[in-house]
Amino acid sequence: MLRILVLCLLTLAGHPAAAGKSAPGATSLPVLALQRLDGTATTSAEWRGRPLVLNIWATWCPPCRSEMPSLQRLADRLEAAGIGVAALSVDEDANLVREFVLKYGIRLPVAIAATPGAAMSALGAGALPLTVYVDADGRIIERVLGPRDWADKALARDIRAKLAPALRVAGERR
Repeated sequence: MLRILVLCLLTLAGHPAAAGKSAPGATSLPVLALQRLDGTATTSAEWRGRPLVLNIWATWCPPCRSEMPSLQRLADRLEAAGIGVAALSVDEDANLVREFVLKYGIRLPVAIAATPGAAMSALGAGALPLTVYVDADGRIIERVLGPRDWADKALARDIRAKLAPALRVAGERR
């Protein structure tokens, strides 16, 4: 019981020991049926081909809502490096997602899971927010459970080092 409590506290504090890193031979990002904010259908396969930070969230999740503006700042910071940042909502009501995105000026790609429960299960998301780092080949190389300050420059450098190792991260100016 104490071990579980410590792990929960480490997760909430953002401790690396609780980051939930994937083992070697990481799994691939599953192909999920999605809906864009404009209502058109798509799949998660459209995200393949470049490194991606994918945040799984919901409007009913307070930590998810609070981290979304910093996730937008991360997207702005990583754009020049060719690393995408996207958000996958597991809300049942697409209108709530659209309202949230408009209210907070979120410009990064946001999609809504066509079947939220199935998407959470396929992604192994037992809790939210969950963020996965996906390489250009579609392999999940790391899972991060819990909210983060995605606007933190050191975190952006760490993500660059993991997803685009050939890039020089020391010279980041943002």
